[in-house]
Amino acid sequence: MILKNKEGEVRLIWRLFMLVVPFLLAAFLLRYVPIRIWMEVLMDRGLSESAALSQARYILLEDPIGVSIVGILQGLLWYVLVCVLIRSTEKQPCVLRSLGLALNGKSFVLITLGFLLGLTMYFGYFAIGSIFNQSPFAWSPARLGILPIILVLLDMLANGFGEETAFRAYWQRLLVDRHGLWLGIILAGVSFVLLHLLIGPFTGIALLASILLACLYGVLYVWTGSIFLVGTMHTIFNLAPRLLGQWPSDISLLILNSLALAIAVILYLRVVKVARA
Repeated sequence: MILKNKEGEVRLIWRLFMLVVPFLLAAFLLRYVPIRIWMEVLMDRGLSESAALSQARYILLEDPIGVSIVGILQGLLWYVLVCVLIRSTEKQPCVLRSLGLALNGKSFVLITLGFLLGLTMYFGYFAIGSIFNQSPFAWSPARLGILPIILVLLDMLANGFGEETAFRAYWQRLLVDRHGLWLGIILAGVSFVLLHLLIGPFTGIALLASILLACLYGVLYVWTGSIFLVGTMHTIFNLAPRLLGQWPSDISLLILNSLALAIAVILYLRVVKVARA
């Protein structure tokens, strides 16, 4: 069968298709439809078609409030899609544990650790970049009001945790079950980064660095069994450049992500070895 394998399970490629394609379609409509509506409103107020389109596009694609509202809806969409897939393809209830969000005594510790690791790595990029005379850190915070800052934070939270739920708690879990731990983590990391290629271009170095970071998320998720650590790190990596106005160089991303992944793998293997002893 095309859709299902010999065991009657929906093939993984179709599950990925059903996860990504509806998201991309909805992400497009979340921008296109409001732009067209707002454009009609502005034209009714006397603006020309070109001026109305330009202003509507600015509000939805550039203004921090408009961009953040659309981004929040987009981030929350991941949970809807994952729950639909769990219920329809696995015939299982969608609960917090399915999303990697089961609360326990370690949840706050993992959030705190994710916050500290995220900031440490973010500023570490610039420390490494300074060695190569690239992207020295310069304090240039975005000039935003209270409401835009709150909305930007919610946007980064929704997307950071939403993407980790979709690609680590759901998609990586399926790949690990089918292909084993390490190949599953790599495949999940590569597919996660390839999705972002549909949104914007990457240099070769940035592409490899992003895959390494995604694999780091994968190892940390398997280690903790929770989205709270990697979701918080992902949020910090998205939020810090947005608020501080400073993006790391590609070479610093590659070096530090490689080092962080190597350390995470070594520590994980030692912990597993000790646990099995």
